[in-house]
Amino acid sequence: MAWMIREDQLDPDQREFINVESKKTGNIWVKGFAGSGKSVLLIHSLKNIVQKEPNAKVAVVVYTHSLIDMFKTGMQELNLPSSIPVMTYYEFVDRDSQKYDYIFCDEVQDLPAKVLYAMNNRARKVIVAGDSNQSIFDKDPKWREQVVNPEQVGDIINARPFTLNMIHRLTRSIINAVQKILPSMNIWGAKRDLTKQDVNIRLCEASSEQEEVKYIYQEALKGANVGDTSVILFPTTNAITKFANLVLSANGKSQWSEKKNQYGKPDYEDLNRHFRSSGIKLQFIGSGYGALKNAEQNKEAILMTYHSSKGLDFDNVFLPFLNTHFYLHPSNAETLFMVAMTRSRKNLYLTYFGYTHDLVNKFKDECTKISISDILNPRTTNHSRNNFDF
Repeated sequence: MAWMIREDQLDPDQREFINVESKKTGNIWVKGFAGSGKSVLLIHSLKNIVQKEPNAKVAVVVYTHSLIDMFKTGMQELNLPSSIPVMTYYEFVDRDSQKYDYIFCDEVQDLPAKVLYAMNNRARKVIVAGDSNQSIFDKDPKWREQVVNPEQVGDIINARPFTLNMIHRLTRSIINAVQKILPSMNIWGAKRDLTKQDVNIRLCEASSEQEEVKYIYQEALKGANVGDTSVILFPTTNAITKFANLVLSANGKSQWSEKKNQYGKPDYEDLNRHFRSSGIKLQFIGSGYGALKNAEQNKEAILMTYHSSKGLDFDNVFLPFLNTHFYLHPSNAETLFMVAMTRSRKNLYLTYFGYTHDLVNKFKDECTKISISDILNPRTTNHSRNNFDF
């Protein structure tokens, strides 16, 4: 998953941070819209400090296991020492008590205040990155603490802001769609990488869920087979199980009988074993299961939740089941859907059977409409189906 860019490829804002801002004393909060390169900049800053202060004690704190996987991959690509700890914020507070010279933290907007205070107290300097527009957690499920208002982050850790003004990842069509979903976000206030080719969002209508899933699996593997990363994102774990069993059924394989892990949650390692034994080129990644590099090497498409995808990006992103039965909690539906949409580097596929969800209706005019039936059954055209003379 070669997503890390070289230092000479950084934009002027990013280079200014590396060469000037990161050398100043005091904590820093790197801000920027989705696709502005916050995570890339954190890792380059980490490399810069390790080179200049080889004896400095550094650590990386992130929100999810998926981000741990991504950071370790990026750090490996920049030849950073594998001994640098990369941990979730649970591990940082509950299992780690060490002090550090530098702590780097991504997706800071979703952290409880307890974690922010701990980082500030246990490091000489804290460099965090995050986007207030992507805050999607209302309450921490473990500590039952209210997640801090993103605007309070800078005050709690006494950090000065540094804003990245260029959007690199997103195409023009996706930026337009985001603006229509969340107009108050004013994403067009950022600069856009004008060298990036625009690819329209594909809005794909199926005649059944079985046809929808067959198309997604087929298209996702096309990308994976040519070295692109393909991810299929879901709002709930129930939707993942549903999709997995529809793929298995379509390929004449036995259904997966959901097993639970020690915490009473779905055991996705068992699902991944079932995929492998059935010859299905899918891998679930998240909550400590699966690995991005492994999926890439095996040319597998990735299954992941919207929440686990935060901070990551992929060449091809598929969002299934976007009909009127699709559900996201009203308190953060637009934001969570925006997070899922903005994981795409190249192609974004929205698929549905029936009628499109209201969230999709807000930006349908930004999409290229596709009939999945016509793609899967190219000989069956509208003309041949309706050859009547009235």
